[in-house]
Amino acid sequence: MNDLERKDIELLSFHSDMDRKDIQTSLEKHTYPNQDAWASFIRITLITLAIGFMAAGIVFFFAYNWADLDKLIKLGIVQGLVIGCIILMLVLRIDPLYKQIILTAASLLVGVLFAVFGQVYQTGADAYDFFLAWTIFITLWVLVANFPPLWLCYIGLVNLTIFLFYEQVARHMDFIYVASGIFVLNAAILALSVWLKEQQGRSIPTYFTNLLGLAAAIWSIYANLFWILEARNLDAPMILAATALFYALGIRYGIRKKSAFYLGLIPFSCVIILSGVLIKISDSTGMVLFISAFIITSVSFIVWNILKMQRRVQNER
Repeated sequence: MNDLERKDIELLSFHSDMDRKDIQTSLEKHTYPNQDAWASFIRITLITLAIGFMAAGIVFFFAYNWADLDKLIKLGIVQGLVIGCIILMLVLRIDPLYKQIILTAASLLVGVLFAVFGQVYQTGADAYDFFLAWTIFITLWVLVANFPPLWLCYIGLVNLTIFLFYEQVARHMDFIYVASGIFVLNAAILALSVWLKEQQGRSIPTYFTNLLGLAAAIWSIYANLFWILEARNLDAPMILAATALFYALGIRYGIRKKSAFYLGLIPFSCVIILSGVLIKISDSTGMVLFISAFIITSVSFIVWNILKMQRRVQNER
């Protein structure tokens, strides 16, 4: 049952004579996961772990037997596995979810293939070239599969490619632009995902948007602390506007959805950034003690408010 139907039950509880027992029964029947849902979750989790362990096993196989393998065997094994995954996905008449998992495994093996190719022929390419090629060559699969875990992997590759490009090629740039750019990129993808979920009715899992929100918050903290502590670029205050907009929208969304994740993530991020401001003002012993007290008090207040909100939500149900 989706969030809209859950809200219907809550509205019925407010505007009807349903008692607590009827509401609890409806929630357990339509909202809470049943035995079949848990069985499906466990099955999918085990399959995903199996694919992940298989990819890790292939990597360790090459690492351990690297010196004893001919270069054609090295490349042939990985290419055969990639082709085999694609053939299985196209031929087998199985649940689309399993096909998406197989395609995710093939996408991971593409990275292994590029790594083996680079080691065999000693291309001398920078690390960002490796991740850029990996990102480009799985783009079509990501679009076709439309699988949230694969999308997360893809977005992670994009983030890593941009960061490594700065580290290895664009060191002349001010890091504030790189950090701000990655922050805005993740925040924009998050906003698009929430819009597709809320306005278009797309089935986007909560863990997907939460991980995107976490990534955006981390990069916002990184960018703001860099600007606060370094303060080498007068144009950098633009990050403050982007951060304020992202945090305001995050708090608004958290209040509307009664999400403990956003109502905890945004205030925690503000505490970290404000601590950076205080350190910039002074790094004396007294200021360090004040910052410690500030963090303890702020975190306690945030946790208290989250618990209070959760109790209120539970009582409303």
